[in-house]
Amino acid sequence: MRELKLGLALGAGGTKGAAHVGVMRVLDEAGIRVDAVAGTSIGSLYGGAYAVGRSSEEMEDGIRTCPPQDVINFFRHRLKIRHNNRLARRFYEALAGHRIEDLPIKYAATASDIVEKSHVFLDRGPLIDAIEASIAIPVIARPVAHQGRWLLDGGFWDSAPVDACMALGADVVVSVELGNPVTLPERIHRPAAWLARRLDFVGLRHALAGIPFTIHATTQLHERGRAAHVVIRPSLKGGGASPFQMVSCLDAGMASAREALPAIRALLAGEAPAAVAGEYVATPRLALEPGT
Repeated sequence: MRELKLGLALGAGGTKGAAHVGVMRVLDEAGIRVDAVAGTSIGSLYGGAYAVGRSSEEMEDGIRTCPPQDVINFFRHRLKIRHNNRLARRFYEALAGHRIEDLPIKYAATASDIVEKSHVFLDRGPLIDAIEASIAIPVIARPVAHQGRWLLDGGFWDSAPVDACMALGADVVVSVELGNPVTLPERIHRPAAWLARRLDFVGLRHALAGIPFTIHATTQLHERGRAAHVVIRPSLKGGGASPFQMVSCLDAGMASAREALPAIRALLAGEAPAAVAGEYVATPRLALEPGT
């Protein structure tokens, strides 16, 4: 029987993304090879470092020893990997000079085209450019010019980029989901649309250019992508959205991944989901949500 390929789909979540490293660390400890990684927003950053060949152990150590102020400075400097702050320099040293199509692990990042108001897969070209586009949170970061598009954060469309992971050739997809895409309450759609029209004049190079796109993306119904075979939703105490909670997010990712290991092993062995879980969606999807 053909050996099945495992893909990781890593979702958005800001500082909660430390949980992604926890999941990768457990897979490495278990000797489970990852064949493809697709990431959006913070998932693209940690996933890109992993696809380059940085070890999960090294990333774990970086999270456990990173001063929260370094993370705050990275946000203050608009999430630019090329900026001169300590965390940005560490990312730059890990990612500089790599092209996506040459990585040892298949990789794609997802981002948002703010002109076409659509999501895009970035699976070629300089790795740093793709990641900077995928992590460019509107207003905090300026839109990124990349491959003829103006791009921002990719976390508006799905909890994790499962479709992108499957496009990379994964047979079994494990998604790590840290939240759902943000949607604005219907009662404020009209005033939000009014604000978007008032900002149409803002040039695409300015941070405020992300506001009209964000309003559009958070007030529209989007067709969600496919479900993963195994869904990991770490239980994050207090929400986890703080530079001071990254270690607890890392630990939560590890705990949830350990719960998911039997299902992942079974699926990679070609076994029926019935052997590892009792809750299902349409075959061959497996709805398993450790940590919830």
